[in-house]
Formats: sequence, structure tokens, C-alpha cells
Amino acid sequence: MLEHSSLGRLFVGLAVMVLLVGCASGASSPRAPASSSPAASPSVEAAESSPSAPAATPSPSPGIVKTANVSYESANPVLVPGELDVYAPANAGPWPVVVMFHGAPGSDPATDRGYESGPARKVAGLGFVVFNASWGHLPGSMPAVPGNDWLQANNAQGACAVEFARAHAAEYGGDPGTMIVFGHSGGAHIAAAATFARPEPTAGCLGGTTLGEIDALVTWEGNWLFSNNVPDWDSALAADPRIMDTATPWSYLAEHNDQKVVMLVSDKPGIPEREVGDPWAADSWLAVRDPSGDLRRQLEANGALADGTVGQPDADQLLFSVLKAQGNPVSLDVMPGSSHASLGRDGWKVFLAAFPKAAAKD
Repeated sequence: MLEHSSLGRLFVGLAVMVLLVGCASGASSPRAPASSSPAASPSVEAAESSPSAPAATPSPSPGIVKTANVSYESANPVLVPGELDVYAPANAGPWPVVVMFHGAPGSDPATDRGYESGPARKVAGLGFVVFNASWGHLPGSMPAVPGNDWLQANNAQGACAVEFARAHAAEYGGDPGTMIVFGHSGGAHIAAAATFARPEPTAGCLGGTTLGEIDALVTWEGNWLFSNNVPDWDSALAADPRIMDTATPWSYLAEHNDQKVVMLVSDKPGIPEREVGDPWAADSWLAVRDPSGDLRRQLEANGALADGTVGQPDADQLLFSVLKAQGNPVSLDVMPGSSHASLGRDGWKVFLAAFPKAAAKD
């Protein structure tokens, strides 16, 4: 999930990632799911070759069926009701299920989930049913720093998308017994909230009112210190400390020490680092995010504060260390040649390998 600097973005400071992966049209006839919104429009596209496939699953399909603009909410008092696109292998499954969340929302839901269309199609080509969901869009313009109510609504909407995918997976050839949640940048926060904080799906959810189990979480660079590079959030956090718990998984991790997590990081993140100053000063930006001092002690133990700055790699290493120490099955995989905004040729291989790893029954 991307963190953007323009007004109205959940996590600010970054340019919008564009991941464009073209696919040629296939000759297979579309398989219409039994139940989707009237606006849903199935189409068949050729699958691209992939470096690996999930073990103990059917062979990947020669074609991918895309069903666009499927509604997963009927109403939402805060956010625009969510829609998603489904990418599914054209041949019979059952396939593991992946729910994808794009980066921080902009002005257009279709555009935001559109930048995940390439990854969604490639992951589906490995033998997964992928639900690529929009989230977090307000009916009007976005405030510069949204409040906690909006952040909670985001989490509830993410939970709804997961439950919709679980409830409807079989209609697209998916196996709801294997549910994987993925998020990039801001979307990594939504995915982590669903996995660790376990919010109730939002009102009007078409998939159910209770969030079920999630087998694995795959993240690509969520900013786990909550926009540490964006000073605009300091005053918001100071005014309402609940925002930290809403937007990050820190206070929930210990409740799920068996949760499987695959963390993906770029070797050149490109996210500005922020000077630390005195991390133990009562008014420092780190203290605002970490009143107990637990995160700062971990950062010091990891050597993150030695150079006087904190950045995305430090935040990722911190989360990995906490999960590893409490016994979670967790990996931290570097994607060579990638940045926060682009995977690059070699980065794609590591990115795609994460999903079979997440689906494997250890």
C-alpha cells in the first residue's frame, strides 16, 4: 500500500505505485459465477508464465477469468460501499484464496485497485483465486489527516472484503479453507488489522457479520511505526492515541503467536527516513507513537537508532523481530531490484514466491 503526500490519503508521503502487467486475451469462454453483483462482467485472459506454483494444488490454468466490479457491501455510513475484481483460473480448482488490498486510497476506487491488477492476475496464474478489493474511499474529498472513526471504518471494510471472499470463493473455484490476505503499503495495515485486530465486518457486509480465520498474512512494506516519515500525523496521534492501535497491529500481536506471516521488503524502499532526535524526550515523535517505550527499546536492540534516523526498513525489521521472538512462523524476504513503488524484474520472482509459501501447510 502506498503512502501518499497529497491531502486525503491515509498514509502520506509517497507517489502512487503503478504496476502494469499486460495479458493477452485468451480463447476460453468465461465462466460466470453463480452470484455476483449485476455490474459484474466476466472476461477471460491468458495467464502469464510464473516461476512457481503452489504445492498439492491443481495445475495452474491456461487462462484467467476476470469478474469486475463485484459489490461486497450494500451500505456503509462512512465509506463508499466497496467493490472488488475477481481473478480466477479458468479450469476447476479448488484453489487457495487471496484477498488483496491496494495502497492508500485516492479519489477513484477503480483506479486504486487497478494498480494491483497486474499482481492479482499473476498470482491467479499461479493457481489462486484472487479478490482485489477497493477500500477506504469517502463519498467526498478526503481530509488531510482522517480521524479514528474513519480508520476504524477502513478496518471493518477490510474485514468485510475478506468475509465476502470466504463466502463466495467456491463460486469462482476457490477453496475457503485456505484464506490468505495481502496488502501493500497502506493496504498492509488493512490486511494486518484483519489478521491481528480481528475487527467485525462493516454494516451492510454481503459476506457475513463475523470475521473467520486467516491462514496467512502477506505484507509489502506497511509503515508499522505509522507514517514515521510524515510529521502531519504527530498532532493527530497526540490528540487521539487510539489511532496508533487502530492503524497498526502492535497491541494485538501477542494474541496471535501462531499466525503465519510472510513479509516482503524492497532493497531500495525509496521512503524518506526521519531524523530521530532524542527518542526518549516526552514530546518526540517516537514517544507520541510509543508511550510505553516498548517499540523504542526494540529499535535500539536492533541498532535502528544508531544512525539518528528511522525509516521503512527499520519498521519492517522491528515487526519481524517482535513476531520472531514470540514464536510466529514469519519470514522477511527482500525483493531485489525493487522499490516501494515498483517490483522490477527480479523482485517479481520473490513477490510471486510469497504466495505458495503462504499457502503451504507447514
